[in-house]
Amino acid sequence: MSKLEKINDSQENLSTPVEDLLKQAVSEEKSKKDLPKDKKKKNEHKKLKHGVMSTAFTVAFVAVIVLVNVVATALFDRYPITLDLTENNVFSISEEAEEYVKKIDMDVLITVFAKEEDFAKLNTYTRQADEVMKTYCKYNNHISYRYVDIDSNPDVMKNYSNDSISQYDIIVETNPTKDVQRTRKLTLMDLVSFSDDFNEMMAQYGMTAEQLAEQSGSALNALSSLTYYYGNSIITASNADQAFTSAFMTVTDPNPVVVTLLTGRNEIADLSYFQTLLTANGYTVNSINIANEQIPEDTDIAVIPAPKTDYLSEELKKLDDFLDNDGQMNKQLIYMASVQQEETPNIDEFLADYGIEVGDGVICETYSSYYYSQPFQTVSSELSDKFTQDMTTKDPQLLIYASRPVNLLFEEKGRIAAEAYVKSTSDAFVRALQTANGQKGYDEKAETLAKGQQNYVAVSSRVSFKDEGESLYSNVIVLGSEQILGNRYLQYSQYQNREYMLSLLNGITHKTDGIVIEPKVIEGNLFDLTDSQKNVLKWTFILVIPVIVLVAGIVIWLRRKNR
Repeated sequence: MSKLEKINDSQENLSTPVEDLLKQAVSEEKSKKDLPKDKKKKNEHKKLKHGVMSTAFTVAFVAVIVLVNVVATALFDRYPITLDLTENNVFSISEEAEEYVKKIDMDVLITVFAKEEDFAKLNTYTRQADEVMKTYCKYNNHISYRYVDIDSNPDVMKNYSNDSISQYDIIVETNPTKDVQRTRKLTLMDLVSFSDDFNEMMAQYGMTAEQLAEQSGSALNALSSLTYYYGNSIITASNADQAFTSAFMTVTDPNPVVVTLLTGRNEIADLSYFQTLLTANGYTVNSINIANEQIPEDTDIAVIPAPKTDYLSEELKKLDDFLDNDGQMNKQLIYMASVQQEETPNIDEFLADYGIEVGDGVICETYSSYYYSQPFQTVSSELSDKFTQDMTTKDPQLLIYASRPVNLLFEEKGRIAAEAYVKSTSDAFVRALQTANGQKGYDEKAETLAKGQQNYVAVSSRVSFKDEGESLYSNVIVLGSEQILGNRYLQYSQYQNREYMLSLLNGITHKTDGIVIEPKVIEGNLFDLTDSQKNVLKWTFILVIPVIVLVAGIVIWLRRKNR
């Protein structure tokens, strides 16, 4: 058989089934036409029902998409699109700060004296400050911010003639009444945390970072000089969250508390972190030389940071007058003792009038479960439950280094009552100190001066009664060791020195809403969308996605309709 014959034969074989299929299709179509009218109507109703449901679903879905994107557009316009992907959320604010900021019920204005683009691009820490500042405004519409260029706004600068304003300074202000306006200035130095080594070096020169900024002409000059000579390693963390929140607390607190450090007697204690803690929680901190200055009238808490040499009688008179407050009382005095002090008979006599004696020697614990590494580096969990309203730790412990015993001479006498607030265990003892090379130190072979439970902290209260039955109090708080408030011991997170002392001060001064905000070390990068990326996202959600959904819905509807 030839190839041509094979092809013709194949075509003949294929043509037969095709004809049969056509006949079958015609037959089926004819049979459909011959269906009863009720069955036809049922099929048409079924198709119409599916079509209507499909159309309704498509319309509803498109409406939801459009609504979502209208809301998204409004949010895009109202808030910058910024995702904080840093490890510690350093471009966010802490939960404590968020809670406090949301409660602010008066208008607060943040003024940054710089161009916005210059401030944000200056360094990582100013960028964080910019982001944190905008976050506050999202949480509370009472808070607003603005950027003011010093050179271009002379009229605005006239309003701050009483403040020394430099480039990149920040003013946080409020005007709760027509007569009272509170302001708090922040500088670039307030936005960063310096290393302990740097702070110790500055302390040796008797200078703070703020004083260095004043000598340099501005905080920017000071930071530039410091990083040039010492490198960026001297800056260890960002304090933006802490700085802003403390400023809010200062300007919005109806009863701000003022703390004055009394210096001039070779004070032993270094309270730089204590000052940072107080400032972060809305206290105003200053210092005077007790030898030649009077305690300011607005002082609520006076602090004696373990003077190495004794007070003179005229200086003790200043303390008496301060606590008496012309019979109005309501003043607090914190006295810190130290094992390195010389003899202080005048101070001892002053404390004795309040029923308190700071004894010789150092408190030690017998069992290692109650001390850290040395018997005199003790751990106390025997705390009075008074003024613990701000504590969040269920079973707090204090770490106390080389404390002298704080003895009670009486519990109540006349209008004075004394009480121990922090105690050792009943297995503690007091060991005498040995002097070598002019320094007092611990010697395990030294004499044991006392055994049994000892006091680390005591509070003595003096009361004054008014004719209308009102009771007014002034308090003397005595710490057996300056290290209870020392830089290292306040910063230990596993112990509650910081939390306890702040709660005690908040309670005894009737100050509310004390919080602790920890500095955060910047690690990682911020993922920030550019303007072009924002536009792409905006039109993708507003136009592209709805069009795609609409077209897909129409196609599906048409296909189902024609089935």
